[in-house]
Amino acid sequence: MSLDFPEQLVIEATAACNQACIFCGRTYMDRPKKTMAPTLFRKIVDEVAAVNPTTEVWLTFMGEATLLGQRLWDLIAYAKATGCKKLTLNSNGSRLDQDVNIEGILTSGLDRFIVSFDALTRDTHMKVRPGAPDKHGVPRDFYDPMMQGFQRLLDERRLRGLRRPILEAQFSCFDENEHERSAFVAYWLNRGAVVKTRPKLYWAGQVNGGGPLPERVPCAWAEESMAIHWNGDVVACPVDAAGEFVAGNVNEQTVGEVWRGNLAGLRVLHENRAWSNLPAPCDDCTDWHTKAAQTYFPDEFSRENYEAYVKYGRTRWAG
Repeated sequence: MSLDFPEQLVIEATAACNQACIFCGRTYMDRPKKTMAPTLFRKIVDEVAAVNPTTEVWLTFMGEATLLGQRLWDLIAYAKATGCKKLTLNSNGSRLDQDVNIEGILTSGLDRFIVSFDALTRDTHMKVRPGAPDKHGVPRDFYDPMMQGFQRLLDERRLRGLRRPILEAQFSCFDENEHERSAFVAYWLNRGAVVKTRPKLYWAGQVNGGGPLPERVPCAWAEESMAIHWNGDVVACPVDAAGEFVAGNVNEQTVGEVWRGNLAGLRVLHENRAWSNLPAPCDDCTDWHTKAAQTYFPDEFSRENYEAYVKYGRTRWAG
C-alpha cells in the first residue's frame, strides 16, 4: 500500500490521565505527561483540511482528553470549522458526569465518540481500568460516570434528533474481562450504541495476546496512520507510548514531509515483510492483527452508514 498522506492522525491532545489501566503503556511510561500547545494542534489540522480533509483526526493517544474540558471542545470546533470531515475522540468515560463534556461531545462538531469500557460490571472495570490512586492510595472508581454518562449521551442524541456523533462502546479483551464480552455486546446494542470488540492485543508491550497467531502481515497502523505526541514527535504508531521510534517532529516539518520521509522507511519494511529489520517497538509487537476487531450495529444504524463515515466522513441515520 502506498499513500501520499495518512488516512488517520492520532494526536495526543494531552498525555494527562486519571486512570492506571493494567494494559496501557502510559501507566508505565517515563516521558513527560504534558498537553499539546493549541498552536501546534491548529497547524496540524490546518494541513489536514488543506491536503486531505477526510483524514481521520483522532484526538487521543496516551491521555484522557476530556480532562481538558472546554479547551478540548474549542480545538474540535476549530478543526471542524477549518474543514476536517472526520473527527474522532476516544475516552475512558470518567468525565461524562460533567455537563461541559456532554455538551461538547454533542455540539462541537465531533463525528465519532468512543468510550473504552472494557467491562460491563464494576468489579471487572476496577480490575482492568482502575482510577489513579487518591492521596490514601485507594484507586478511584469511575464506573458510574462512565456507565450513566454514556447512557445520557445516547438519550440526549436521540432527544435532540442528532445524526452525529456516532456513539461507540468498545471492549478490548483480556484474561480479566473476556467472560463479560457477550453480555457487554448485548447490553449496549440494546441501548442503541455501535459496539466494537477487540482481540487480545500487545497494547504498548503491557499485554501479550498470547496463543497462536496467523502468519504475520503488514500492520494497518503502520501503513495507514500517523501518531503524534503532545510535543510534536511523530512515533511508530498509536501504541508507541515511550516514543521508541521517532520519525520527525511536526513543529519543524509538515505532516506530509514526515509521512513521506523517515516514516515511509518504516512502512516499506512492513510492506516488504522485513520483520527482522523492524526497529522497536515494531520488532516484537503483535498488534498487526488489530483489524481482527468485530463491530456490531444497533437496529437504527447500518454497517453501510458506518463504513460511509469511515471512508468518506458521511453518516446517514435511518429515517
